[in-house]
Amino acid sequence: MADEKTVSDERLLGYLHAYAKTIELTAPKFRIIEGTSKGDNYVGLIYRVTIESIENGEVKKIELILKTTQINADALLEDNNVAHCFLRFLMLENLTPQGFMMAKSKIMDYPHLSLALRCLGELHAYSFITRSANPMGFEKLKRMQEPLFSQEFAEKKADKDNIGNIVTQRLTNVILKVLANEDKHYFERYQRFVDNITQNMIDATDGKAAEPYAVVNHGDSWTNNILFKYDQEKNPCDLRFIDLQICRYASPVLDLIYVLFCCCTQETRSKYFDQVIHEYYETLSKCIERAGYDPKILFPYEVLSQHFTKFGKYAAGMATYTVHIMTSNGLDIKSTYDDDTLQDRVQNDSLYRSMLIGTFKDLVDRNYI
Repeated sequence: MADEKTVSDERLLGYLHAYAKTIELTAPKFRIIEGTSKGDNYVGLIYRVTIESIENGEVKKIELILKTTQINADALLEDNNVAHCFLRFLMLENLTPQGFMMAKSKIMDYPHLSLALRCLGELHAYSFITRSANPMGFEKLKRMQEPLFSQEFAEKKADKDNIGNIVTQRLTNVILKVLANEDKHYFERYQRFVDNITQNMIDATDGKAAEPYAVVNHGDSWTNNILFKYDQEKNPCDLRFIDLQICRYASPVLDLIYVLFCCCTQETRSKYFDQVIHEYYETLSKCIERAGYDPKILFPYEVLSQHFTKFGKYAAGMATYTVHIMTSNGLDIKSTYDDDTLQDRVQNDSLYRSMLIGTFKDLVDRNYI
């Protein structure tokens, strides 16, 4: 975290005064500081808030996280429905006092990856349990609207002058550029995916195509949307998922491949891919069994394996947009997607270049695209 920067914003103060009134705080005092470093958050603005007041002669302190949309919408918001998912202000518990924090690196090593996938296994298990225990209630979850890759997304993509299309073309050109020096089938397979990227992403996020094994996905389970807790040896031992505003109803593998192909190096996948998938399934299975159901019936391992091939192209789409962010080292999103910046990084940023090459070669080698 960068040095604390105090914020003075009348909108935020007005909202906080209204909140303090609802919980009957007397003469509250507010301290607002920026909640993230540059490059940590790309859609919303995050603030850490401390409210202090005197209640019954004692100091009462409340620690909160306040999230609001960017004042100036950028291309990312214009190109999809994310903006519609936000409240004007979202107030959350501050988990920092409990020891939870963002990982130091956006690229996950094995300990972070293993914990993340095991916890996703537990999250996904509750969908399978609910589907069996409360079928009527589960029907409501099945009616979730796709937050990103919807018909509206397709209509905007049909407009060649849409800013989102310009950015997409810029990003795909960079990826094709680095793949041009590899075996030609990598270039050709990615080009074939890109030629139909809109429909590919709509198909991959179609919950009906994953039935009867679709679950509620986190939807945006990258490193900065996970807060980790560490033990005395500095190993991650617990976590909390945050930023659930783009949950979707789809195959459970979407959350998994997003983490594996957008937040990990080729070396990590090569060493641990099969291991962390088994850890994910073992955690999911134990959770289902504790609820009195049979995971081999609700979600057979063979089906999980089939879903990787069937829906793996989702990872290619997400990596097209996000690998640039995962390796950006503090750049804001506009700078990250700037054409001159991208071209410079391809030439001079070895981590960025290796992540692009490794990610898309792995996607082709695994026959996901």
